[in-house]
Amino acid sequence: MAEFDLGASFIPALHKPSALLPIAKHRDSLLYLIETNPVTIVVGQTGSGKTTQIPQFLEQAGWCEDGKVLAITQPRRVAATTVAIRVAEEYGCELGKEVGYSIRFEDVSSATTRIRFLTDGLLIREALVDPLLSRYSVIMVDEAHERSISTDILLGLLKKIMKRRPELRIVISSATLQAEEFLRFFDSHDAEGASSVEKETKPAGAIISLEGRTYPIDVLYLDSPAEDYVEKAVETVLNIHTDEAEGDILVFLTGREEIDNAVRMISERAAGLRPGGQSILALPLYAGLSTEQQMYVFEEAPENTRKIIVSTNIAEASVTIDGIVYVIDAGFVKLKAFDPTTGIESLTATPVSKAAASQRAGRAGRTKSGKCFRLYTEDDYRALPDMNVPEIQRTNLAPFILQLKALGIDNVVRFNYLTPPPAELLSKATELLFSLGALDEYAKLTKPLGMRMAELAVEPMMAKTLLTASSFGCLSEILTIAAMTSLGGSVWVQRDGERKQLESTRRKFAAEEGDHLTLLNVYHTFVGKGKRSRGSVMTTA
Repeated sequence: MAEFDLGASFIPALHKPSALLPIAKHRDSLLYLIETNPVTIVVGQTGSGKTTQIPQFLEQAGWCEDGKVLAITQPRRVAATTVAIRVAEEYGCELGKEVGYSIRFEDVSSATTRIRFLTDGLLIREALVDPLLSRYSVIMVDEAHERSISTDILLGLLKKIMKRRPELRIVISSATLQAEEFLRFFDSHDAEGASSVEKETKPAGAIISLEGRTYPIDVLYLDSPAEDYVEKAVETVLNIHTDEAEGDILVFLTGREEIDNAVRMISERAAGLRPGGQSILALPLYAGLSTEQQMYVFEEAPENTRKIIVSTNIAEASVTIDGIVYVIDAGFVKLKAFDPTTGIESLTATPVSKAAASQRAGRAGRTKSGKCFRLYTEDDYRALPDMNVPEIQRTNLAPFILQLKALGIDNVVRFNYLTPPPAELLSKATELLFSLGALDEYAKLTKPLGMRMAELAVEPMMAKTLLTASSFGCLSEILTIAAMTSLGGSVWVQRDGERKQLESTRRKFAAEEGDHLTLLNVYHTFVGKGKRSRGSVMTTA
């Protein structure tokens, strides 16, 4: 990262004075609502300025006095970093001073930080050390409509913390109209809560709606379903480049392999277009990229060049990329799916929801009139679900139950969930933690093993392996395997027509004992031979 300067010259968001953003005229009413209500729910389309401006409004209004800090959580790393850079530039400070961010394995903040951006999961982990999150005066949960499991758990924790810290203010920001659901959640009282009289006379919060600044968007559908949506997306990119006016293109695909293939195909076919026209710069965007690689998509394209960004749903709501005029929506997203019977969690390509399709289309109307090309028929769109199933109802709950137990919440069944998880997932997670020795026969966290497992930011099974590795004399090897399996994606990348080459390369490192030792062999070869043999050892592009 030494060569990568996140200076004030780099602004990965709308280059628009903050006074022109739609949220500017709501400043006073917004601050009044936050002052007078424990919970404020802000409904606004992406681009209204809520993520970048609300923290600055609060800091200017004095919410950072007496050494207090503002926390703004994001569901994704790239959102936390890019928004922090933008706000630091607007605030006029060096990143990491008054404005900073914290993501997994990277903390760019200091004792002077007043506005801190971080992921939902990191704030939950912070509660292990400070259960009441006492350093924060306001906690803003951004992009809450995405309903990640970390967001849902965090909202439940905040509801409990409010009872002990009535001065704490919570701001929930959402791009879709789920505001009533969030308000009902904070307005309801469990057995420990207020009386019915208090409930009726003292609502927990208020809702404020901000209009987004969007231009008209033409939405176009296919007449018949596409056989291969990746091929169709590449074809559509080239048709737009040839036939449409200037403007960058954002393509939504499902994952790393598809995106890398699409970027390569676009670059190859663009080279064969007629000379003299605009050139094409195709860039990938997905969670497995380093922070530096993710930042490339925000830089302005060279002169006479059209930028094509091929992304997962990471660009759906969390980040704002300037200059997008055309959106191509493949209509799929990869979602976690956990089978409690087999105990296996997988990423499955699933049709997007209507809400997600609307978010994607909205990306085309940010700077001028745009077009959204949906690679499915209009009938298929009507058949889509309104919302996707919340992650808490389709994922392995063991890591989160372990964290709740470490926070002193023993009765995880009665915990305040925004959407309760299925009983089968809860019981399967509890059984797993008991078998690992993290819970005793009364389902209480064991000490020191259970507590130490909760402190490690890895899956419970890997945490137990790490903690027992030293007694088997293999701690160094297990640390390497844990790091390799915690990667955002696989070290093996297969491109079109390279299946045999991939299998041949994989066999060089294969171990009879299984995939874990195969990964260990890959790592030792990479470290031993260095970057000179990187191309033949593995591809991490």
